[in-house]
Amino acid sequence: MTASDLVRIEAGLHDWASMACGCSRYPNRYPAEHIPRDLIRLLEGNPKDLDIKWAENHAVIQSNLMEPAVATASLAVAALAGRPPVGVREDLLFLLNVLGSGEQQDVANACLDVARQGVRLYYEELAAFETVGAAVEAYELLSRMDEQAERLAAHRRVHHDRLPHDLR
Repeated sequence: MTASDLVRIEAGLHDWASMACGCSRYPNRYPAEHIPRDLIRLLEGNPKDLDIKWAENHAVIQSNLMEPAVATASLAVAALAGRPPVGVREDLLFLLNVLGSGEQQDVANACLDVARQGVRLYYEELAAFETVGAAVEAYELLSRMDEQAERLAAHRRVHHDRLPHDLR
């Protein structure tokens, strides 16, 4: 299955129409239905066009997490499972880091709980080391998960020479 197929499946598990999108401006309330559509369109188009702009000002505004943040995290994990190009994976991992560290701690924790579903994907990214950026984003995401401390330390010992100095 492609990343966009997996995102379509995951998107169907959430009621996007009932979520107020971050692009809503008082007194208008816009539903978040366009978030999965935008990601699918980007995944099916030129992968180089994908960055986190499809989620900025919709699921997250600066460090403030909006109502669709948790559902958006689930889309990112689903897309990663489809193994899109490495640059896309780097952007999705970056987004998961942003969502898992937002100012609303309860929402950030819920996003991190969703991210935990893809923990093996992050270790694969770290081990593959296709780009420094993707490996660093995977490492940073894993480092947010306390239960991964021992396993991440073991990976750090094995991949020591490839990691940037600040992560060794």
